[in-house]
Amino acid sequence: MDKQNIKNGLKDYDQDKVDAYIDYLEKTSKAIGSDKKLKNPWMAYRKDEELISYFKKVAEDGLVFDGTHITLQSTGVSYDYIAYKNKMLLIYPETLFDIALVYKDDKFKFEKQSGKVIYQHEMNNPFDQRQENIIGGYCVIINKRGEFITSLSASQIEKHRKVAKTDTIWKSWFHEMCLKTIIKKACKQHFQDIFQNIETIDNENYDVEQPLEISIKDKAAVEKIASLEELKKYYHENKDRNAGVLADFNKLISNRKAEIEDAGKENEEKDDSVRQPGEDG
Repeated sequence: MDKQNIKNGLKDYDQDKVDAYIDYLEKTSKAIGSDKKLKNPWMAYRKDEELISYFKKVAEDGLVFDGTHITLQSTGVSYDYIAYKNKMLLIYPETLFDIALVYKDDKFKFEKQSGKVIYQHEMNNPFDQRQENIIGGYCVIINKRGEFITSLSASQIEKHRKVAKTDTIWKSWFHEMCLKTIIKKACKQHFQDIFQNIETIDNENYDVEQPLEISIKDKAAVEKIASLEELKKYYHENKDRNAGVLADFNKLISNRKAEIEDAGKENEEKDDSVRQPGEDG
């Protein structure tokens, strides 16, 4: 990553925001995990032109690539539920939101009367909100366009998780991703005209053709594999267990194989670009 090159490519934008973005990129590329390895090795393969385009795409919606509510992951730009709220407030500043998860033993009901959303959510134990107890969630949006309520069950949220190209962000921020999934659904249903750009960018993180029968455990395990040898070993050790969905499992393995091969080619190109004249290949 060439910081000056990115800064030059974004010279027409607010330079304080550009500097904050570059600082975020640098921290992301250097972040070290608990295993003492780079947390985001994919950053090494991001070209300056890509990083510049990400900032510009976000700016088209009047939003700021702040590295908190709008972040970068291996598959592209990711928006959290706060970013969706911020976009709505830019267009309809009077908007009121209520986004929440519903847990086992909570009491929740809603109805609409003459366009008015009437709902009740009684939390059984707000201090014991464990992931395994989530039964669904809802989003209420009220502004001058109307009053809207959208709900998703836990199984529907899980389907969204399964089509994500990477499970890393779900494992790290599960509750936040549930809320993001719910508000994203609400915005698509009722405000698609103002969320088309965000949806297009965010959907780059999802593969609607990704098989839904592959377990999250297998998906996460394959995502961590960094070599073709390790991938081949995992395939042979687990294909019998996935015999019922073998075509789907094969696709998962093939997709990861292509990613590993692409990363290898990019590394070779990078090595060639820094090799001095006269050096042996």
